[in-house]
Amino acid sequence: MTYKSQRAKFVILSQLKPFLQKLRPLLYTDQKASSYALLIALSLVSSIFIIWESIQRGEFISALAARDASRFQRALIIFIAVLLATAILQSVNTFIRDRLSLQWRKALTHRFLKAYLAKKSYYHLTIPTYKHDSIDNPDQRLSEDIKLVSQTTFLLGIVLVESLVQLVGFIGVIWAVSHTLTGFLIGYCLLGTAITGLCFGRPLTRINTEQLKCEANFRFGLINLREHAESISFYQGQQAEETLLKRSFAKVVANFNRLIRWSLGLNLFQNGYQYLTFIIPSVILAPSILSGQLEVGAIVQSQAAFDRIWLSLSLIIVQFENLTTLAASINRLNGLDQSLQSFGQSESLNTQPSPLLAVEGLSLFTPNNRRCLCHELSFEVPIGQNLLITGPSGVGKSTLVKTLAGLWRDQQGILLAPTEIMFLPQQPYLRLGTLRQQLLYPLQESDLKDIQIAEVLQKVDLPDLAQVPLNITADWSQRLSLGEQQRLSFARLLLQRPLYAILDEATSAVTVEQEQKLYQQLQAAGVTTISIGHRPSLVAYHNQILSLRMDSTWQLQSPQDYHFA
Repeated sequence: MTYKSQRAKFVILSQLKPFLQKLRPLLYTDQKASSYALLIALSLVSSIFIIWESIQRGEFISALAARDASRFQRALIIFIAVLLATAILQSVNTFIRDRLSLQWRKALTHRFLKAYLAKKSYYHLTIPTYKHDSIDNPDQRLSEDIKLVSQTTFLLGIVLVESLVQLVGFIGVIWAVSHTLTGFLIGYCLLGTAITGLCFGRPLTRINTEQLKCEANFRFGLINLREHAESISFYQGQQAEETLLKRSFAKVVANFNRLIRWSLGLNLFQNGYQYLTFIIPSVILAPSILSGQLEVGAIVQSQAAFDRIWLSLSLIIVQFENLTTLAASINRLNGLDQSLQSFGQSESLNTQPSPLLAVEGLSLFTPNNRRCLCHELSFEVPIGQNLLITGPSGVGKSTLVKTLAGLWRDQQGILLAPTEIMFLPQQPYLRLGTLRQQLLYPLQESDLKDIQIAEVLQKVDLPDLAQVPLNITADWSQRLSLGEQQRLSFARLLLQRPLYAILDEATSAVTVEQEQKLYQQLQAAGVTTISIGHRPSLVAYHNQILSLRMDSTWQLQSPQDYHFA
């Protein structure tokens, strides 16, 4: 067998093994050990009852053929009892399996969510750099792929255990009937498994992986349309969005057509391969039945045993679609896990805790590390000494602010930063929830009274909002204008009062008079600000002006020496 054939045959196992090794602590815990043992025990017992059921079925048919009433009655009673016991055991087995798969999904989801939200990985995953590519659709990987892996892994695991037990038991049954039939069956199943793995393995795994990606991209386009409906409407962009969505859906259809064609070939082989087993035992045993060496019930026993042995030995054939989909999902989760583990391992920015905000010898680069935006930047922002950052578009102002906020650490230099820093972007984030939750975000709870919150809303020129009950739930990003959203984000600052606030054009949608009032409120609250802005009016509220230039140089000046371009 060639190396390429071996890879095709073992592609699923090669992906499953490292994945399970990483997640072994979640699978083997003292709390769940008894449940796993019970599940395996039930699988073993139910498999034994299935073997017993096939034997009793043959006895039942043989008693009818022999016209023996007492034998028939005894066989019927045992047969019914075995059927009832088998049904109960399999139902309980399925219940425990589903509960365990749900617990494993919960553990997997918590593990990935913790890593996804740690070190702001959810942000870094969206930015391709020279070190790694962006991860497509992490939301689908955290929901659909984890769900599929947790459910399918348990399903296939139990099927494997049951198949091994039934293989041993039914080989004993069929061996007692015919040695020739046993040998033929084993060779027949091994041949079918080899053909399936070599011909359908890698193509179906690759197509299933691509299908998951195409479906997620199409869903993301629909979500993007919903979230930016107003902007798209202003631009009259529905035709462009329709073209984009149709193009994305066309990829879904094209890849699914490939999946259908390959599935057709697999189904033709599977069905033809399986249907032959319906007649093979009868053909092979017919001479012995006709000569009287075997009873008619031997056909029934052999047929049942033949089917079960075929299913056990042809596990890869029968479960191939599940296996290829599982391999695709495991591959996507492995990719996500590797990316999450890589963040923070190669950061070149030296971040140190400090009571004041400062940078030393900071060099800023674009995300792809192709261009230096600013070279050897050094400054400090003492408490109460506000800093204004200015410069033309594309000079690196936002990159500097992201670095100060801890979002972008793949830079060179030293960052001294306190823990009490709050960031205000130009477009505030408003979650779906109550008005109180918006004002306290990201805090979960606060001892602030409603009257205190209402007073702050008055201070930021939101008197109408101050009259709204704080427990009312709404889509605030749609209900409030951008100017109102920016003033609401200032209310967050005044309520939480961090040591420093980084404002990235956070007053671009308010009037100059409102801007003046907002900055005066921050100064009164003792919040030191680092601002990005283009308005000359901002100079009056800052003690230092940092000018960034297109040639990677910079200049730090006092407001008196600075002339706004």
